Amino acid sequence: MEKETIKRKYNELVASLEDAKMYDGRGEYNGYVCEKCGYITATLYKEKGVTPFIIQCEKCGKAAMHKITSRNAPPADPNISEVKNWVRPTLDQLMKMSQATIDHVLNGGLVFEEELKGL
Repeated sequence: MEKETIKRKYNELVASLEDAKMYDGRGEYNGYVCEKCGYITATLYKEKGVTPFIIQCEKCGKAAMHKITSRNAPPADPNISEVKNWVRPTLDQLMKMSQATIDHVLNGGLVFEEELKGL
């Protein structure tokens, strides 16, 4: 996808987000539970958008499925990660990402804040 198209679509998305009929999980904590080791990756929606149903477990690398949603922060527990924030990259950050991630974001998707470090 060419840069001007990405820029136009990104700006349209950002301008329409508040009125968009999409899930608004801002302020919600989610837990992704690993199918193999049981480790829970804790996440928080910092922005309105959509996230994957399955992510990679940061402890063992297997599939972790979204199974927990709460307005309460997760307890301190060695089997639960520090909270990772779901955010929307800036346009400049987006331009440095893979085509698959660009497509995800332009369809309302969010990424982990830590993925944006160094971009």
